[in-house]
Amino acid sequence: MKQRIGIDVDGILRNFSFDLYEVIKEHYPEYIKNGSDKVYSVEETMVHWNLESSFNATREEVKRIYREEFAEKILGNGTPFKENVDYLREQIKKDEHTFVAVTSQHPICRHHTLTWLGNQGLGFQSVYFRKGRNKWQVEIDYLIDDSPVNYKYWKDGRQNDDDFILLDRPYNQKVNPKHRVFNLREAGGIIL
Repeated sequence: MKQRIGIDVDGILRNFSFDLYEVIKEHYPEYIKNGSDKVYSVEETMVHWNLESSFNATREEVKRIYREEFAEKILGNGTPFKENVDYLREQIKKDEHTFVAVTSQHPICRHHTLTWLGNQGLGFQSVYFRKGRNKWQVEIDYLIDDSPVNYKYWKDGRQNDDDFILLDRPYNQKVNPKHRVFNLREAGGIIL
């Protein structure tokens, strides 16, 4: 029987934080905090959705920017992590395992994510839209994710972290999972 491998989208396949930051810098420069020219300073707080700490704007305003005004640019045409997308596309074509997307996306912009996945040539068996706190409930053998919050929910829900693979990012350094990787190829070495 094929293993079912769940892959998160933002932070793993699509560089959401970078694109959001670039859009805000270009269209709303007054929202950029002084000295906040590094994407990672934005990513760290965005993982916890503390958007008002990332920008000089309310959380609702930042959500409006990426969910409505610039959703197509940020979500529908977002920047891929090319190395990860290329590797995953190869693995999906091999058809040795079942790959599913497990991602938290607001209902009004899910179609942008589906379009983006299609444009990347990622033919997932299924796409599950789940909040981070519910990802552990999806019937999969492994989850590859970058969020320290999702890691906590996974570990609490499944009572271990054996089947959670954390993709290394600057904002998840305080988490000590059993499996930490720098790209999907390394994750494949654990799973495949």
